[in-house]
Amino acid sequence: MFASLMERFRQRPELGRPIRPEQVLGDIVAGVLANTLAPDFQRVGDLFWVSDPKDHMRYLLKFQAMKGMTFSACWGVSVDFVPTLGGGKLKLKRTPKSAAFDLCIDPIDLSGQIPDWCSFYSNDRDYHVKRAASAAVRAARLDWSKITTLSDVADTFERRSRMVFKRFSLENYVQTDLAWGLVLIALGRTDEGNRHLDAFCRQFAIAPEAAILTKAKREAAAIAGRMT
Repeated sequence: MFASLMERFRQRPELGRPIRPEQVLGDIVAGVLANTLAPDFQRVGDLFWVSDPKDHMRYLLKFQAMKGMTFSACWGVSVDFVPTLGGGKLKLKRTPKSAAFDLCIDPIDLSGQIPDWCSFYSNDRDYHVKRAASAAVRAARLDWSKITTLSDVADTFERRSRMVFKRFSLENYVQTDLAWGLVLIALGRTDEGNRHLDAFCRQFAIAPEAAILTKAKREAAAIAGRMT
């Protein structure tokens, strides 16, 4: 109930204060994250941080631009051998700058509204930006602590597929079946993985034999082979 009241009376932008560029806001956030994120994270955008790969995956933290001069935090995982879909084409993403959300955890999905605790306005005072950054990284680290292996990624997809969301659920994210399927193949669960990949290809009109997808499947299968 308290959280609901907090959302209902979420602060409004302070009139008369100048709007600040994303780089400036990102510099404020970076000052907070310097003491709270692991040293292997690097800033790859004004408000976007990516870790080095561990077990083929990278952790992501981003403050995404929303309507109403707002930036709201989301976090998750990018899997290096999973390509990304953009403009109807698959592309590789093996570097920090090309990393993208394969699994996205966005507090807005649960509440249906932009949460005050992990968001800020572009003209907010420094203390509010810092407060939101601190709260966001605490929540992100808690989720990341539960996702330390590819098996954890698959389990998280499964668990979140059973959750009830007020905004986006797993099927609303383009990468879901692609990443879920390839991760399952990397775990040796080939039939399950192929079912997800078939669903992805049908939904986005991608040829199952597309070169990049075939390469990704081979890499996932090779990972499974090394694990046995």
